[in-house]
Amino acid sequence: MIRRPTGELAVFDWSFMGDGALGEDIGNYIPDAVFDLFWPAEQLPELADTCVSNYLDGLYEAGWRGDADQVRLAVMASGVKYAWLLPGLLSRASDTTHSAYHRAVDTQQLFHQRGQAFLFIANWCAEALTQVRR
Repeated sequence: MIRRPTGELAVFDWSFMGDGALGEDIGNYIPDAVFDLFWPAEQLPELADTCVSNYLDGLYEAGWRGDADQVRLAVMASGVKYAWLLPGLLSRASDTTHSAYHRAVDTQQLFHQRGQAFLFIANWCAEALTQVRR
């Protein structure tokens, strides 16, 4: 945790630090917040807008002068890595219990929330493909 010159506190979580493409880390955070049932899928668009906007603000504050549309594209394209999760989730659909982030959860809520998150990610990927083709 550090204190910014403005007095605000900033928290850094380095537990999963590693190499990654610009925007990839936030592209993980947004869907994972729903997959782990920390954030309601119904509010994913607002979460994504807020996170990407703040991510860009942080980049600019650090001196980055790149193209914001490229960052948005990278965030959306990072959704392709979740392709493995749907078959894995469906293979466990008949299990009597389910968990999210190491805690037991209601099966219907889990599948409903994750289903909406998958739709959101699919739309992200479709939009990313549209952007790339331009």
